[in-house]
Amino acid sequence: VGSKGIVAVGENCHSLTDLSLRFCDRVRDEALIAVGHGCPLKYLNVSGCNQIGDAGIVAVARGCPNLTYLDVSVLQNLRDIALTELGEGCPLLKDIVLSHCHQITDIGLSHLVKNCQMLESCHMVYCPSITAAGVATVVSSCPNIKKVLVEKWK
Repeated sequence: VGSKGIVAVGENCHSLTDLSLRFCDRVRDEALIAVGHGCPLKYLNVSGCNQIGDAGIVAVARGCPNLTYLDVSVLQNLRDIALTELGEGCPLLKDIVLSHCHQITDIGLSHLVKNCQMLESCHMVYCPSITAAGVATVVSSCPNIKKVLVEKWK
């Protein structure tokens, strides 16, 4: 599956709430931009879609305020700006998987949890730019947190 097919989904599936594109390495930001504009997503898994970066996730954050689950594992081009936008646009987020996101830092996490008070689960497996302070921010800022997964880390 490539971007063209997912753009069609975004343009035509106006009731779509769940989308999983795991390891679809031909899907790019323009596909998620279309989905963010056209679909009321609650569940999104784009783990391993290595062509997706900030622009696609920002579009989802701005267009899908009811998002409760997001897996962005192994998105090497994802930076803190995406987490900032998710924090501002997706206050109902309950579960986020950030594993193997090398450019995500404590700053991005603090912006995410500032408004995502419903967060229950946060996976940060092998995120080398997240420190103990970032993990502490998640735990102390999220009153509903039930699961924090941290492995292979400083």
